[in-house]
Amino acid sequence: MKTKNNVQKAILRSVAVVISFVLISLTVNGQDFWKRLLENSSFNEIALAMVKTPKATETSGSTTENFNFSLLENENDPTLELENWMLDVNNFGSTVFEFAQESNNNLEIEEWMLTENVETSLELEPWMTSEKVWEI
Repeated sequence: MKTKNNVQKAILRSVAVVISFVLISLTVNGQDFWKRLLENSSFNEIALAMVKTPKATETSGSTTENFNFSLLENENDPTLELENWMLDVNNFGSTVFEFAQESNNNLEIEEWMLTENVETSLELEPWMTSEKVWEI
């Protein structure tokens, strides 16, 4: 049963690889595929007929005859006003950085750092080997 499943998986993987190679080759060569297909079939005439735009109807007179020039106005931005904060030199002066010398406290060796047997020995517990927990 296990061998049958493995064979089926291997066959499915092989088919997937073959299909992916086919799809990649189609996408690489597919740039002109539809163009060649339409040129060599009767669909070409139908596609060209659908793409062609109808002739534009002729309009009488020029387009400026129907345009109302009385609505045109010159656009101007409102004038800018100076405010007090814009004139304050302190807002635009150079920034002064204050650097403070930082120092770390000296490291000290503590008692627990010197003891060698800080950790307890590891023990095997029943749940670690239980077949119910690990489904072995």
